[in-house]
Amino acid sequence: MTMYDCEQDRYTDFATTPSRHSPALRGDLCAIHHGDGARQLTELLAWASERELSASLQQGQLLLQDVDIDQALQINRLFGNGLIISCHLRRHPAVRV
Repeated sequence: MTMYDCEQDRYTDFATTPSRHSPALRGDLCAIHHGDGARQLTELLAWASERELSASLQQGQLLLQDVDIDQALQINRLFGNGLIISCHLRRHPAVRV
């Protein structure tokens, strides 16, 4: 897969599954509810707990740590209609250009 970095005006290759040559993207995901989506935060917390993800819920904001890109996409698909989801994923080690 290739991702376009608009800040640096360049493309970067990445993988969704780890391998020797291209580690997966991982990072933090933040979810907040809008409207009547508060119940979905609880459902997302249960979903994360089933997958043993590190999670904290404070003041209507749920933070999940060490989420991979496949999990982030699944969370967006399952909960994106009722939650505002922000995710910051990085590849470790960073890509050398």
